[in-house]
Amino acid sequence: MKKLILTICLLVLLASSGFTQDTYYSVFSYEYIIPHVQINDNSVSLQKSLFPKDYKNRSVLQDMKWVKKNDSTLAEFWTSQGDTILHVLTELSGFEWIESEFEIYLLRYFPTIGSDNPLILPIGGINNGSFTEAAPDFNKLRLLLIYQLAKRMLLQAENQDNPLVVPISNHPLMKKSAYRFDNLAMLLAVTTSYTIMGVDTTFDVTQSTFWKNKFPGRKIFEEYFEKSWIITPDKPLIDWIADEPVRSQLVRVTRTPQKKVSETTKEKKKFIEDLPLKGQFGFTVKLNASNQLAISKIDTYRLGYACGLRLDDVIRRIDGRIVRNHKQIVQRLLEKLEDGGSVMEIIRAKQAMEIIIQPLEIDYYSDEYYFDDYNQDDTLYFDTLSPEADN
Repeated sequence: MKKLILTICLLVLLASSGFTQDTYYSVFSYEYIIPHVQINDNSVSLQKSLFPKDYKNRSVLQDMKWVKKNDSTLAEFWTSQGDTILHVLTELSGFEWIESEFEIYLLRYFPTIGSDNPLILPIGGINNGSFTEAAPDFNKLRLLLIYQLAKRMLLQAENQDNPLVVPISNHPLMKKSAYRFDNLAMLLAVTTSYTIMGVDTTFDVTQSTFWKNKFPGRKIFEEYFEKSWIITPDKPLIDWIADEPVRSQLVRVTRTPQKKVSETTKEKKKFIEDLPLKGQFGFTVKLNASNQLAISKIDTYRLGYACGLRLDDVIRRIDGRIVRNHKQIVQRLLEKLEDGGSVMEIIRAKQAMEIIIQPLEIDYYSDEYYFDDYNQDDTLYFDTLSPEADN
C-alpha cells in the first residue's frame, strides 16, 4: 500500500513556568511502502502455548477476554499513530520494509517485556514462571511497542538484496545482543518516540526504574550511542553503522562473551581462599553488623569485580527482587547473564547505586587476561577495568 504522508511536528516552546516542552521539532517528508499491520488480541493458542502448565487449571479464554477489555487505549494509539510510526522508523533507519504485513499480538502475560518476531506485547504482566510482574503503564507500553517495531525494522536488513544494505546487515553492531542490536533498536525507538510521544514523556519513561531494570545495555547506550549518534533523515541509522569501523572502540566494548583456550605457558593464577572455584562471578557474601548481605571476599580477576562490585558493598536487590543469600544471588545473576545481564542495587559508603552484572570480555591483543587452573571450563575473557582501579 503506497502512502504519502507529510508530517510536520512543531516545537511547543516554554510558555510559562507552569508548562514544560514535551514535543520534538522535526520535519519528515517521505514516500515509502509500509506493511499492513493489524492488532491481534484474540490469539488464544499463542497465549496458551507460552504457559501450558498454567492453563491446565485456569481459562485462557478468560485471559484473552480480559485483554480485549483492557487494550482499547493502546489500540487507539496504534490506529491514530501506527502508520506515522512505521514511516518515521523508515525515515530514521534508512532501511525499507520488506515484509508487506504482520500482526501485533497483545497478550495478557509474556515471559519478558515483549518480542519483535512475532511482535508481542504483554498487557497484563510479565510472567517469568516464578513470579508475575505488573504490566508497565501506558506510556511505557507505547515506547515498548515502538522499540519492538524498531527491532523488527532492523530485521528487514537480513532480507534485502540491496548491495548497499548487505554489508550493513553483516556489521558487528548488527549482531544480536543487548549491547549491539538492542541498543541500535533503542536509539531508533527513542528518536522516533521524540516525534510521536514528545521529548519529556520519552525521557521520563527511559529514566524510570522499570526501564533501567529491563534494559541492561542502557549504560553503554547512554555512553556510546545516545549523545554521539544523532540520527536524522539526513543521516539515518544505516549511515552511522556504515561509518563505524569494524575494529573501533565501540565495537570492542560491545562484544559478547567468548571463551578462549589459554596458552599453557601463561602463569596460572592462584585461587583465593574461600571463593568458589567454579564460579565466574568470583565473590562471596556474609551478613554484616547491620544484618545486610555484604561482599566479604572478591576476586579482582573475575566478573563481579570487572562489572564494578567492590569489597564491603551491600547487595540489596537484583532486577528489583530482594535476595537473601549467596545461592539466591548467583541464581538471579545466571538467569539473565546470557540475555544481557542483571541490574544489581547496592549500597557503597552509605550511597545507593546500581551496577550491571553483564557478560564482558577483554581485548586479548593488548590486555592481560585471567586463567584459573582450577576453573578451566568456566573462564570468562572480558573487557574490564584494571584490578587496581576503583569505581
